Order: sequence, then C-alpha cells, then structure tokens
Amino acid sequence: MQKVNVNDCELDDHYERGTIANRAAALRPKLGAQRIGAGLYEIDAGRWVWPYHYHHGVEEWLYVVAGSPVLRVPHGERTLAAGDVVCFRSGYTGAHTVGGPGRVVILSVGGRPEASVCVYPDSDKVGPRPGETTPPGLDTLDFRRQDAVDYWYGEGSDEPVEPRELVRAPDFKSPPIVVNVITVEARAPEIDDAPDGFRRRFVPVGRRLGAERLGATVCELDPGQGAAPYHCEHGREEWLLVLAGTPTLVHPGGDDRLVPGDLVCFPDGPAGARRLTNRSISVARAIFFSTQEIPSIREYLDTRKMMVRYSPDHDAVVFALYPPAATPEWGYWEGGLV
Repeated sequence: MQKVNVNDCELDDHYERGTIANRAAALRPKLGAQRIGAGLYEIDAGRWVWPYHYHHGVEEWLYVVAGSPVLRVPHGERTLAAGDVVCFRSGYTGAHTVGGPGRVVILSVGGRPEASVCVYPDSDKVGPRPGETTPPGLDTLDFRRQDAVDYWYGEGSDEPVEPRELVRAPDFKSPPIVVNVITVEARAPEIDDAPDGFRRRFVPVGRRLGAERLGATVCELDPGQGAAPYHCEHGREEWLLVLAGTPTLVHPGGDDRLVPGDLVCFPDGPAGARRLTNRSISVARAIFFSTQEIPSIREYLDTRKMMVRYSPDHDAVVFALYPPAATPEWGYWEGGLV
C-alpha cells in the first residue's frame, strides 16, 4: 500500500515568478494513481499558486489542508479554512486561482491522456493540451488568442486576419459552493439495515458541490464499526483521505492504522481491494473520492458478490457469483459478511 500524509509530505518542487509562487509535490506518482491527478501546494501570503484559469475537459477540486488561503473565482474572492472543499467544473464557471497563506491539495479528473484546453482570462491566452498521443512539444504550448489565424492560412491562402477583440466570460452571481468536510454533519441512512460492525454515518458531497466527474463521500465510524465490506472496484479509481481519528485499513498487503492527513489510492481491480474499520476508542472520519464512470462494478472478494452500477443516479443491483438457481439476484447483505 502506498500512502502520503498531506500534513507533513515533503514539498520537493518550487516555482516562483512574480506574484506566482508555490512549493509543491506531485501526489499521483507517489500513490501509483492512474485516473485521478493531484498536487500538494504550499502558498505564502500575497502569492498565488498559478494564473487565474479554467479548463475545458478537466474538472478540478480544491481541499484545504491548513491555513487560510484566498480563493479567487469569477464572482470575487473569499477566504477559506482547513477542511473546505470546492469543485471547479469544466468551463468558464470553473475559473479560479488560489492565494496564500495555506497548504492545499488540488485534485483533477480529465486531461491526460485525453485532450483538453486551458483558458487564461486575464491575459486572453489559450493552452491546447492534445494529450499523450500528440508529437512531443505540442502539449506545452500557449497562444495569445489575438494571434489566431484563419483555418486556411498557410494552405494556399495567406490573407491577413482581422485582429481578435478581447472576449471575457460572462459575469454571473452564483459563487461556487464550499463544503467543510471536517464539520459537515454525517447521518446514518434513513433505512439502516446494516448489521453491527458495518454501521456508519455519511454525507455525499460531490453532487452538493456541482461535480460531474469526481464523487466524494464523508464517512464517520464509531469504535467497532466499519464501512463497506472488503471489496474492489472495476472501472473506477478511489482515494481515501483521513480527516480525524485513527481508522484501520484492511488491504491485500495486511492491515494498516492510518492517522489524520493520510492519503491512499485504491487502483482499479483486486490490487485496490480494501475495507475501512475503526478499531480505536474514538470516532474516525474520512472522505472517499471516486471517479464516476458508468457502468462500473464493485466486487466483494470474500463473499463472492458483485454490485453493478448502471446509471448516474447510483442505480445498482447485487448478484452472487455462485447463487442458488432460484435466486439469481441477492440483497446487499445476503451471503455472509466480511
């Protein structure tokens, strides 16, 4: 199991140019992730982590680890606090940058290896990102939009192009939603048929934030309780970030006791099998991030069941891999527990 603690991870990269400055660490390679990208950044007061921008084809999330960073979005600026989470959707409504002082994690879904576009409203630049299939050198270029040429320029027609006027994204009044995952109330399901040892309180936050590509659920466990049975995902990648307490993670390599700030990636397939339990004497709280591909399959390796998700509305059915002939579809808790 590969893990990183976002509270004390060493920041091995440094960038500084004018008001843009940060110390950073790329988390994706440290965790062996494939579908979710992430960077850990520390920003001083009066500095910004990067230029004000938005993406087409990429969804980004911000998680505040510590400090009081300043969030700039189209409607203005606001100060954030530790535990705050914000989603920046694809398109101009997701325009943002973050200033110090603070330590933050930026998660992203989309882009490499697929194509995407980054737009910089302040300087009216466009950054095409063709992705990993492009010839070397074409994935790091940015262009002033005023330098655009006609489609047929250089193809036998060299007529001059009229200058492009500066175009700004339209103004809008709705600021992005901010959820504090440390203080948000987690509740038990309305119909709680989980047996002892599997009872938890939770609150989905992805849809509350307006996210489309990445989901997130805050999970709270009392002593002696645990989350879902031992399982892995087929078609999705999931990350776990511990917010409070010292839960135990059961995984193919054994059991590990986690502490606040620990971040773990569960890859697609049996290598990412896991179960989170609370063997301590205090309440544990964590947040699970997950890509949202449909369809996807969750496999319960010990009880030999599969849960098939077949719609974005979380519609799902559970099947036993070796069911009695008369009952091909099982309930979630049938067939034994892990």
